[in-house]
Order: sequence, then C-alpha cells, then structure tokens
Amino acid sequence: MISDTHVPTRNRELPERVIELMDECDGIIALGDYVSMDVVALLNSHRVFYGVHGNMDEPDVKSYLPQVKRLHIEGVDLGLCHGWGPPWDIKERILGLFNDKPEVVLFGHTHTPCDVSFKGVRFLNPGAAEPGGTLGLLVIEGGNLKFEIERIPR
Repeated sequence: MISDTHVPTRNRELPERVIELMDECDGIIALGDYVSMDVVALLNSHRVFYGVHGNMDEPDVKSYLPQVKRLHIEGVDLGLCHGWGPPWDIKERILGLFNDKPEVVLFGHTHTPCDVSFKGVRFLNPGAAEPGGTLGLLVIEGGNLKFEIERIPR
C-alpha cells in the first residue's frame, strides 16, 4: 500500500523498494498524489491494482481514477480515499464521503503513517512512498487484517 509518491514534482521516480514489492505482492493499493499518469500506468501494469486520485494529481489522473473506492477483500470491507485539507479533522471529512462506514479506511495525504481507530473505523495511512519515507504492508486473510509500516531506504 502506497501513497504520495509525487513523481516528478517532488521525486524523480518511484523508489526501488516499491518496484521490488510490485513483483512480490498479490496486489497494489495506491492512495493518490502520484502526480503523473506515467506512475499510474506503471502501477496499473501490475496484475491487481486499486487506486484513487489525490489532490495534487494532474487532471488526466483525476479523470482516470475515482476520489473514493470501496473494496471487499477476504471478508474485510475497505474504503479508499486520499484525503485533502489540513490533517486535523481529515478522518471526519473522509468518513463523510461514504454512505455506509467501512470497517477500515485506507488514506494518504498527511505523509504520516498511522493505524488508529476513529468512530469505530480503523484508519490506516502508509505515509509517503519516497526515499526515506514509508509504505504499508497489508495482509488480509480469512477476515483478518494485518498492517505493518516499512521504512523505504534513501
């Protein structure tokens, strides 16, 4: 699970660790602020890709990917959204986009990894997928969800 790659405005390319994990993982969940459609195309070349757009994405990315997405994987109800605005109250703003509260919300925007509960919903943020940043490893099996943060080498 990645977010906030900001290629090419903040970073020149996806970190090598992200590329490595594309070959190792069953799927990729990306939570916006790719910036470039080239990054979306690369991620979408993986056999399973789920993505939403972010506030800093170019217009072609925003027209290609939705703002929110709902997934049901192995019995877990997931809501995906990048987020926007200041970090305080971001969870409340994101929840307002869903008609029914998901069990788990995967979001980005803040560049800060987290695993917290808010209003009965588990919120997971992988942080910013850039050199020295972080990504999230998500394992879902039989209705159980495990989430770990991994530091990306510089």
